[in-house]
Amino acid sequence: MNRVLLMGNLARAVELRELGAGRVVGKTILAVSRMRRGQRIGTDWVPITLWDRQAQAAARYLDKGSRVAVEGRLHVDYVAVKGAESDVRRSRLAVEVIVDRITYLSSVRRSSDAPEDAAEERPAGGRTGR
Repeated sequence: MNRVLLMGNLARAVELRELGAGRVVGKTILAVSRMRRGQRIGTDWVPITLWDRQAQAAARYLDKGSRVAVEGRLHVDYVAVKGAESDVRRSRLAVEVIVDRITYLSSVRRSSDAPEDAAEERPAGGRTGR
């Protein structure tokens, strides 16, 4: 089973990219506190990816520092990297979480381009998006 559940703060705003055929991908970094015996001992910086309407809503209503909980799956891939000193190609491990569900835990911002009557479409604090 490949399931990941993380809670943290967005290290930066969600960056959207249109892929064509109506597909949209959103990427950001989630800062997750690393704890030991109730003490914070560091921070893990976890890349997360959101798709389509979920990505658009996150980009619209979340900012850097927004607290969220995400549930999804771990995606691991090898990415070719060109060496700085030579042309020898090597690969590095790329890890990210593909988000299935996101819960906004802090208050969300109201998008400046949202119509006034769209309040019922706006995710409220603690509301889950799928």
